[in-house]
Amino acid sequence: MASSVTRIRSILGHAAASFAVLCLLVLLVGCGAFQEQGGGGDPNTLRFNLQADIPDLDSTTTADAVSALVLNNVMEGLYRLDEDEQPQPAMAQSVEISDDKLTYTFKLRDGVRWSNGDPVTAQDFEYAWLRAMYPETAGQISSLVSGYIRGGSEFSAGEASAEDVAIETPDDRTLEVTLEHPTPFFLGLTALPVYLPQNQEFVERQGDKYAQSADALLYNGPYTLTDFEATEGATFVKNEDYWDKVNVDIERVEGKVVKDVDTAANLYDAGELDVTEISAEYVDEYEGSPALEPMLMLATSYLDMNEDSPAFRNENIRKAMQIGFDRDALAEKILNDGSVGAEGYIPPGMDSGGPREQTFREAAPEVLGEFDPKQARQLYQRGVEELGEEPTLTLLVWDEGRERDVGTFLQSQFEENLGARVEVKVLPFDNLVEQTAAGDYDFYHGGSMAAYNDPMDFLEVWTTDSPFNQSGFSNAEYDRLVADAKVETDPTRRFQQLAQAEKILIQDEAVVAPTFHQSFTRLIRPSVEGLVFHPYGVFVDFKYASIREE
Repeated sequence: MASSVTRIRSILGHAAASFAVLCLLVLLVGCGAFQEQGGGGDPNTLRFNLQADIPDLDSTTTADAVSALVLNNVMEGLYRLDEDEQPQPAMAQSVEISDDKLTYTFKLRDGVRWSNGDPVTAQDFEYAWLRAMYPETAGQISSLVSGYIRGGSEFSAGEASAEDVAIETPDDRTLEVTLEHPTPFFLGLTALPVYLPQNQEFVERQGDKYAQSADALLYNGPYTLTDFEATEGATFVKNEDYWDKVNVDIERVEGKVVKDVDTAANLYDAGELDVTEISAEYVDEYEGSPALEPMLMLATSYLDMNEDSPAFRNENIRKAMQIGFDRDALAEKILNDGSVGAEGYIPPGMDSGGPREQTFREAAPEVLGEFDPKQARQLYQRGVEELGEEPTLTLLVWDEGRERDVGTFLQSQFEENLGARVEVKVLPFDNLVEQTAAGDYDFYHGGSMAAYNDPMDFLEVWTTDSPFNQSGFSNAEYDRLVADAKVETDPTRRFQQLAQAEKILIQDEAVVAPTFHQSFTRLIRPSVEGLVFHPYGVFVDFKYASIREE
């Protein structure tokens, strides 16, 4: 499920409730004046700015980007995303998928071990997945497991026992799981932290101390932790017992929590940081530098318009909002960080959800009208006449520099282009999440960032029975299309169902007004090669990186 108040699914309040608060936590710092200097100290040590605290290294409950980054590099699931975002066998040596696409039989590699010497077994996966779903131990993103495995939803709701969940372990190296419905992206899901294995005996022995320190974790990934302080950072050291250690080049990674912009800049310039994110105001300073790397994420920011609010119950007002502001100007002049004006709800680069030859945006019809202030004003005035009075609309935005700027820009655009009265209310993040989750808003600026690479991640959030749909939107045809796409095995038909659902959401009903597709821009020292940044999910992988001698 995309991400919302955990997924940024609303950068605030919707969603796959998960991986995007992930994203809010991380990646919003900038740097100062650029100086091209080499790294300092050990040439086989990577110094990486984590930029935010590490709040939760228990993989069954992790719901933030920094903890997910750490776990992705010290642990490993059945599959791991490669440099091209494709899931590749990791702890699993192979998988057999039944003809009906429901049953996956994984065979684990021989000899894979935890850092204490215990073998990694099929039972470790079964234990962790059940723990991720069990009501008393589940976290915010438990639905990424329970929503796909047969019997998981009932178990998570306390309506069934663990024996009713379709996970079997015929032997230590064989894991058999049956899904609720065909899920073409399931192998990619198994690369997420919530699908990582856990050693039951170790977890239970640690009790409340589990995952609270470097010694209170077991590792089966490319690195182990030698130091870990939630507010300071973590030290990663190459795991000599890792099954694929021959392809892990960097011996040591120093992950530092540096939140202050000037401090991060000084550390980068002094060669004490090799990688750090920068914010929009610093992009021009580094223009043309080989160290500057923008990356478009599988993410869409948007205006969520509450149909329980009298004004936004009116379709003409919602449609006026969609085309009443200049999306390209917002991305290029206000954000200036590589973000692009929204092209639809499903972001560029996301798989089609069907045939693999094209992305969804390449294959799907255009559903989002062009910026048209004249038509927008006409639609808005028509909506006001239907309401019988001129409304005052309150736009909620997050109390963060970029989001404040977005709110000010939108307010100005709507007043100038529509003649609308718009008040901007700035709220701390927690308050914004609370207020929008309660449905107490006219409209707000939020967004979705993908946890996995499929349009379903974005679209299922808006179904009538979704717990993350606070907008008041309900459409039986939309619900049917999403439900049908969940069980459809023909790729072409599945894509058509997903594309039609997006059309209803954006073109027909104007449930949200997409604003931009988010980019993150980083400084990375040119001597660092092969460091993988994923546009969704776990975001960063140290495994494939190396440091070239200068």
